[in-house]
Amino acid sequence: MKGVLVCLLLAVLPYLSLAQEPRRCIVPPQFQTRVAQVDYASNSVNRFLWVYDAVNKRQVVFEELSEFTPGKRFYEYLILANEGIEYKIDLRTRNCTKAPARPWRDIGIPENATFVNEYTLGGPGESIILQEWSDAVPLHHNARRYLAFTLNNCYISHEDILAGGANLTDSISNRFYDFVEGIENPNVFVVPPSCPKSPYHQRQPFTTWP
Repeated sequence: MKGVLVCLLLAVLPYLSLAQEPRRCIVPPQFQTRVAQVDYASNSVNRFLWVYDAVNKRQVVFEELSEFTPGKRFYEYLILANEGIEYKIDLRTRNCTKAPARPWRDIGIPENATFVNEYTLGGPGESIILQEWSDAVPLHHNARRYLAFTLNNCYISHEDILAGGANLTDSISNRFYDFVEGIENPNVFVVPPSCPKSPYHQRQPFTTWP
C-alpha cells in the first residue's frame, strides 16, 4: 500500500510543480512609454521617451529636455538592429553621428529567468498586479537584473540593472509610465537625410540601454 502511495505521489508531483509555475506573459511587440532612469554611477535622474518596435527590431530614445540641466545637450538615439546601425542626433542642431548597434534584445521575461514574487501595486480601488523576475540562480544571491511586468497586459513596470554585481553605485533603475499601445507616430523611425552620410563616431554603440 505504501508503495502505491509513493508511486502516486511521484506521478502527481510534476503536475503540482507545473500548476505552481507562474505564467510567463508576452510583452506587446510595439509600444511607446516614458522612462525615469536613476543612474547611481553619475548620481543623476534622466528622463526619456522610448518607442519600442520588436516587429522590425528598431527603437528610438529621446532624451527629454529639463530646466534643471541648463546648457546640457540632449540627443535622440535611433537604433536599427536589422541594419546594425545606431544614430545619435543632437536635438538642438540636428547634427548626426553613427555607431554600430548592439544585437537586438527583446524586452521581456528572459528564458532563464527565475520567478521572484507577485504583488499588488497601489491602494484599494487603484491597484494592479505585478510579477517580478530576475536572472538570479535559485538559492544564490547573484542577480544582475530584476524586472517587473503587469500581470494582465505584460507591460514592463520597472527594471533594476546591477551592472557591478551587488555594487549599488554601478547600478541603474528604470521606471516606466505613460504607456501608449502600438506605434503612435511611425515617422520617429525615419532616418534624417544627413545621417547615412555621417561618419562612424566610434566602434562601440552609443547606448548601453535599452
